[in-house]
Amino acid sequence: MLNKKVKSKLERYEDVTGEFTSSELKWGEWYVRHKILLRKIVIGVLLTWCVITVSYGLGYFVYYFSYGYFQDEQMMNQQLLELGNYKNVQYLIKAKDLQVGSVGVYNSITENYDFLAGVKNPNERWLAIVTYKFTFSGGETGLAWTILLPGSQRPIAYFGFKSSRYPTNPSLVIEDIKWKKISPHAVSGVKEFIDERINFPVENFEFTQASESAAIPNNIIQFDVYNNTAYNYWEPSFYIELINGNRTVGVVYLVIDQFKSGEVKHIDTRSFVDNLEIDNVKVWPVINVFDENEFMSVDY
Repeated sequence: MLNKKVKSKLERYEDVTGEFTSSELKWGEWYVRHKILLRKIVIGVLLTWCVITVSYGLGYFVYYFSYGYFQDEQMMNQQLLELGNYKNVQYLIKAKDLQVGSVGVYNSITENYDFLAGVKNPNERWLAIVTYKFTFSGGETGLAWTILLPGSQRPIAYFGFKSSRYPTNPSLVIEDIKWKKISPHAVSGVKEFIDERINFPVENFEFTQASESAAIPNNIIQFDVYNNTAYNYWEPSFYIELINGNRTVGVVYLVIDQFKSGEVKHIDTRSFVDNLEIDNVKVWPVINVFDENEFMSVDY
């Protein structure tokens, strides 16, 4: 027969109170016997960790100030050489200047003149809010303002300047420009965005010259303008350039009330200029398509 394993007195102990078992008593006895050793092990582990981390930190500190610091200095100098002077590259990120073309003065009504200048905004993502005036020999107009869309080219005008003599040697003076950048997050393709909202072709142009014998007191200018966009406008503004041959002979300011998508507006306007001759017109929209207030809300 196999001999049964004889349990020790500690294993045979039974707590009469029921607060702990013989197994718990055994582990408690083991902890008491090894308490000092466990404490030494924990202290040893912590000391080893402190020595390793402090030594690594001091070692890297010595490495950085003996080698890494000079590497960083070299890298910084290299970046400055690659970037160059900020003033030399600033023109690459700021808006380019407006380009001003020819300036003309045209009769409006008696002793009143309209000034017109061709202006181009060469910036693809900068909208220009322009404050300007016209000067001429011996005088100047008041201030006016307009917006120029990114990448656009159109006339800007001053209407109805009163003068007892024809203004000579006119020039455009730009007093102030406020630039507004169109974020690519808001509008990815600026040109496409504008083209979708600026499409107003003209057809059926007719001009009737003033004639006392025919009882026509003033010149009659008529044409149809189409809203070939998908957008409804509250009061879009236009410059109507009056053309005779290859020459601009005048300009008319036009506002159309509630011009809806797909609509055709018949324009019938008058000119009081003597001996006016026109064989064509060109419509220049003066609309800020980035301003939501230009558009009528759609009712469903």
